[in-house]
Amino acid sequence: MICPVCGNTFFSTWGKVNDYAIERCLGCGLGITSPFPENGDLVAVNQKIYLLEHRINTYRSRGKYFKNRYHRQLRDIHFFKSGGKLLDIGCNIGLFLNEARIAGFDTTGVELNHECAEYARGHFDLKVHSDYLNKIAFEAASFDVVTLYDVLEHIPDLHGILADIRNILTPNGLLVVQSPNLDSLMAELTKSTWSWLSPPDHLFHFTPSSLCSLIKNSGYSILRVNTWEPADAFCDDVILARLGNSLPAKIARKLIRLTGLALVPVTLIQKTWWRRQKGALVEVYAAKTIDCLKSNSCKIDRKIPNDL
Repeated sequence: MICPVCGNTFFSTWGKVNDYAIERCLGCGLGITSPFPENGDLVAVNQKIYLLEHRINTYRSRGKYFKNRYHRQLRDIHFFKSGGKLLDIGCNIGLFLNEARIAGFDTTGVELNHECAEYARGHFDLKVHSDYLNKIAFEAASFDVVTLYDVLEHIPDLHGILADIRNILTPNGLLVVQSPNLDSLMAELTKSTWSWLSPPDHLFHFTPSSLCSLIKNSGYSILRVNTWEPADAFCDDVILARLGNSLPAKIARKLIRLTGLALVPVTLIQKTWWRRQKGALVEVYAAKTIDCLKSNSCKIDRKIPNDL
């Protein structure tokens, strides 16, 4: 096994989930799912996990949460880009893409799950392609922003997709990547029960430093890095790790969902570990070229708070 980020060949087993191990690179900290699934297996897993009905029910049941989440993400994107053409890779049923269009972007999506892509096209009248990025005839330098929210960890060829994205970004284009953080407090507390490990669906398990190194090695300039996680997801996973599926665990999780019990104190202290890059999700904003740092169209303020 060779680390795709640093080229190291020395690994240690971070944890095991069912028939899979998470092997962690001793050089950069990247986690890799082992055994590494074949492409055919990945497609089958995707179709099984990301059922259209389940996706719709998930977003409907937490509509307000997702709308607030997308508004925060778009606010952060607007800090660097006031508008232009935005491509969302792995756009699912199109909710973020629709909010981006409302926020003033000219939007396009890519979604390999054909049912989800068709829903996005039919329900929101969005432009969504159902093919691999390197097989879609996008023109070079045609997008101002490309987003990959919870997508990169699914991609077998990390360097390939980042190169393809770089080709279709404008000279001052913005790349936004979000992925689970293997160095997070949530991962430390829950270990192999952490729900966001999700092998074999997740092939790679990034840390803030390994994700930044990968993106920098692919020719981008890092603009901003921050970590975060939803408070309810943090509580849910920690309860499951400590109490399993016992009756007390079920009662506690239900009380949290119904009343918000425990969310307030968690929300108040989360930022203390987010600032140490210990949030369960890591976000990286990167520019295609270093010239972006000198351009009015892609400004940067390294003092942006790491919050929602």
